[in-house]
Amino acid sequence: MPPGGPGGPAGPYGHYSGGAVPPGGNGGGRNRWLIPAAAATAVIVMAGAVWASVSLVNFAGNQPETVLPGNTAMFAKVDLSIDGNQAVELMQFIDQLPDEMAEELDADDGDMNELFADVFSDAFPEASKGSVQEWIGDGVGMGMWPSDDSSVGTEAGVGGAGMAFALSVENERLAEEEFDAISSEYDDLHYEVTDGFVLLTPDSASLGDLERQVDEHGTLDSADDFSSDMSDLPSGSLATAWGDLAAMEEAEVTDEVRAELATGPTEISGRVSAALHIDGSYLQVDSALTDWSVDGSDMTWLADAETGSVEAIGQLPENTVMAFGATGLDSALTEAYDDGELDFLTDNRDFQQMERDLNSVGAHLPEGFGALLGSSTVFGLTGQDSDGFFEETGGEASFMYRAEGGDAQVVEDFVNDLMVGPYGQPPAVSDEDGTVVVQEGSSSTGALADDAVFEQTMQEMDEAVVAGFFDLRQVLAQDNSVQDADQWGAVGFAVTPGEDGNRLSGELRWSPSGGDGED
Repeated sequence: MPPGGPGGPAGPYGHYSGGAVPPGGNGGGRNRWLIPAAAATAVIVMAGAVWASVSLVNFAGNQPETVLPGNTAMFAKVDLSIDGNQAVELMQFIDQLPDEMAEELDADDGDMNELFADVFSDAFPEASKGSVQEWIGDGVGMGMWPSDDSSVGTEAGVGGAGMAFALSVENERLAEEEFDAISSEYDDLHYEVTDGFVLLTPDSASLGDLERQVDEHGTLDSADDFSSDMSDLPSGSLATAWGDLAAMEEAEVTDEVRAELATGPTEISGRVSAALHIDGSYLQVDSALTDWSVDGSDMTWLADAETGSVEAIGQLPENTVMAFGATGLDSALTEAYDDGELDFLTDNRDFQQMERDLNSVGAHLPEGFGALLGSSTVFGLTGQDSDGFFEETGGEASFMYRAEGGDAQVVEDFVNDLMVGPYGQPPAVSDEDGTVVVQEGSSSTGALADDAVFEQTMQEMDEAVVAGFFDLRQVLAQDNSVQDADQWGAVGFAVTPGEDGNRLSGELRWSPSGGDGED
């Protein structure tokens, strides 16, 4: 990429404008790179205000993946422009928001462009919000890629890995003039305006390497794995993220994590993807693990696990605050254990200690999986004897554990010997028509499945192997932190394996129950 300032020669990747700011400029002690902070702020703004009244704009223009390298290992973006169909979903969701939140949104004009202008002017105080609003767009993306140039990324502390932020612009000329004006204030601001974006990197080497990587690998939107994974996520999402663990290994991005997990796995591969979107009655994060493996062991053993975890959770008492359920894990774990798919766990010292503990109560693996878990396993916290649900005030929790097809004697020995100890008061253990029930404290007589909020929150999760439910109404009612806790609904999650086992999908959603959504 040729050097030059404003009006400098055009390179093959776009017009270069002020990429390398001379060291020791007017910034002095302000040697900082504020774009990551700005991006984080943008995500917070999105989460808090994106469902305000918005102008109905068609999803248009380039996306950050069109200017980032095809060998990008980590990618994330926020895009607050929405089309008419998404706006309908948005309005439905607004109708269900708690009244106090809806009132705050009514005071917001919902101008996404202005939100990004606020973020930018906070990050760069030298820029006038009014002038920024004339050129800034309503999206931002980030990419990180491996490089064979060890000088790339050194200033950001990740040598051998390039990084860039792509900030969307609606007027390239005005954006270029803005950055020309503020660049002298920063020693570490390296940028280029191209194809509807301002590309910003923490060092000049990354900016040059970005062009070389695009020349060699093309752009990220044309990468097969990326395109395939993104196509399985909801279109028009407010935020998306993607990562290729093998590429991250190449960039040595995972070295620090590996150091923290000295006794953990040595080789992890696969891809992860996620998207945040609004679907009428809830705000949801869809995620997926694709071609995932740990030390050569994959997740295909989950493919044949039985579904029905949501139905199992519904059998818990109606006053359940937090619940977790799984179905078919007994047979799936047994098969995985026998086939060596869990060797990355069994070689771990903590797992070996757990196995010795289980042997002491007769839950020898792999048969112990069935004895303890049964074919359907659910745990629910049904109350907390304290002023605050999460406060350690000495209150005793009430709970229920259900294991359909479990071994009552093994479960009782496990609870009494390993969880309670010789001097504690053990919970009640009983066998109800082939289902082992462990209960501590009192619970309501009704079933959780009869609760309208539970039904709304967990809808369309019937195929989940693992599921969870968290009742915000009960938790928020304890500390009086909101006007009407009943309007805050609940949070639910589900994990569902694909038919061939190479893809594990997850859903995490918030389903409020306020406003008109109760009707």
